[in-house]
Amino acid sequence: MSDIATKKRVILLVIDGLGLGEMPDVPQVRPNDRGADTLRNVVKAAGSLSLPNLERLGLGTVAPTSGLRIEASPEGAHGKFFLGYQGADTYLGHQVMMGSRVPDVPEELFEVVRDDVAEALRAAGHRVRPAGPDVSALFVDEAMIVGDNLESDPLQTYHCVGSLEALAYGQILEVGNILRSVARVRRVVAMGGRGFTSADVLRCVERRPSGQCGVNNVTLGLYTKQYVVRHLTEGSRPEVQIPTILREAGWPVALIGKMADVVKCEGAHLEPHVPTPLVLEATYSALDRVERGLIAVNVQETDLAGHDQDARRYAECLRVTDAGVGKILAQLRPDDIFIITGDHGNDPTIGHDKHTREFTPLLVAGHGIAPRALAPRESLADIAATIAEVFAVRQPEIGRSFLSKVRRTESAAVAMAR
Repeated sequence: MSDIATKKRVILLVIDGLGLGEMPDVPQVRPNDRGADTLRNVVKAAGSLSLPNLERLGLGTVAPTSGLRIEASPEGAHGKFFLGYQGADTYLGHQVMMGSRVPDVPEELFEVVRDDVAEALRAAGHRVRPAGPDVSALFVDEAMIVGDNLESDPLQTYHCVGSLEALAYGQILEVGNILRSVARVRRVVAMGGRGFTSADVLRCVERRPSGQCGVNNVTLGLYTKQYVVRHLTEGSRPEVQIPTILREAGWPVALIGKMADVVKCEGAHLEPHVPTPLVLEATYSALDRVERGLIAVNVQETDLAGHDQDARRYAECLRVTDAGVGKILAQLRPDDIFIITGDHGNDPTIGHDKHTREFTPLLVAGHGIAPRALAPRESLADIAATIAEVFAVRQPEIGRSFLSKVRRTESAAVAMAR
């Protein structure tokens, strides 16, 4: 039987912002991240935290100072990743994780393109005025702000933020798409939420020492108020990434949660949910529906809790995710491989609202997976290379497969079956 006729599946779960401690270069390249250790500091702030499913796969074992249970004999292959890219960013992390180099696009503050954005918005019939004195952000239609995204690193991301009490999300997305058509940076984020007014959005505009100017979404409370978001990206190269490689070879691909926004793949099944329960339910449904191929999932609310600097909320998101991991494990079939990681850190106790540059976990489970310790991997791109080897398709642009490191030997599999 050919590979395409088999029911091989890889389930990839990215717990957004789950870091395991600062990387060695942090003192030189990101001194504000010194002391970052997302998992350890979340557990400490929560008082205690039990994540039985992640613990049994080895999360506490690879993060022995985190306060989680250290499993003497984890059920999964377990290790950790260097990020494999500079900085700490969801979009960049996912491009590397899918097997491509960091996109080479301009990096610039919103003020550089502000006048061009205003002209494009006015040409489309929108009213535009400055959001205030000495700020580059724009107030559009007396309802939404366009400017730099303050929770991202400077020069990389713009946003459009509006109240869903005042306008439909489609109107925010329309403005976001116009912004995307002019912007040259990697990512434009169209954001909406409830429980605040357009006046509140305007009131929360600020200018940072970095030169960024936009809405302080943490002060606004956006991430806790029925948050709706789309990530509009630029510069990705899907043709060298594993989802597109799989589709071209005839394998189904499902992208769920934030994964559906930040990864481009023509012909993939997309479900861009934000609330963790919806993301997990979509994953369970995909496991029932998708007989073969790749199911790639991003749980985003951990990252949002990190931006909000809310360690207790982060801990609760981890509890919900851990329960979901248990359900996924129960649904695994004999040929399935389940990979769990993060894309960067987002330590809610570090004293700023941006991502943190940290190691991320590597947990691998499945009937054919040997429960062994793994040496640290150099790049998240190794996930894409491993998936390519599983499905016997061409390799992505970058990455080194770890399949031989985690696959149970034939003799061990026979012994386990006895």
